[in-house]
Amino acid sequence: MRAAFARRIPSFARSAALAVSLATGCAAAVTVPRPSAAPAGQAAAPSPAAFTAAGDFGPTDVAWVELMIPMDQLALRMLALVPGKSSDPDLKRLAARVSMDHRTELGKLRQLLLRSGVPETDPHQGHDMPGMVTPGELRSIGRTSGAAFDRLVTEHLREHLKQSVVVSQGEQRSGTNPDTKSLAATMEKTRSSQLTDLDRLGG
Repeated sequence: MRAAFARRIPSFARSAALAVSLATGCAAAVTVPRPSAAPAGQAAAPSPAAFTAAGDFGPTDVAWVELMIPMDQLALRMLALVPGKSSDPDLKRLAARVSMDHRTELGKLRQLLLRSGVPETDPHQGHDMPGMVTPGELRSIGRTSGAAFDRLVTEHLREHLKQSVVVSQGEQRSGTNPDTKSLAATMEKTRSSQLTDLDRLGG
């Protein structure tokens, strides 16, 4: 875990802080900051901490789902550029396979979030999260093509897959909902395999 990222924890909402604990296995040690008061005359916006997950969904389960949804969405936006810009047919084939797996996973992640009773929001919007392709990075990638494009996509995809494995391992250690832990185990296995395939490309 990058030290600079760890130092930013106090400024995040509940799920962002717990996302860090997924990588460290220390969910219980995370202190959740209090939401700031709304200006006079305005209703306070509900913070993630205001919602209680249903059933056996614990905070780590919800944090993992809330993190993986935007991570996958942004990765899919990057991978959608590959067919028109890549010069590597092997990367094109891998990108197509990863995209298909990510779309399937997104459906399952959204079903889990719906079952948890927590509204679907993006508590990580605007945050520079490990393994998450930022909108600015997407714009930079989109301005390249050929070998330069392939290099950037390979770098970002590798970081995305590695961090996905790390936080999925954390969910399996600290989560409480069996279905969420099962999906995390499946995603860890799938993404580890994808990492192996990516490394074979020589990127």
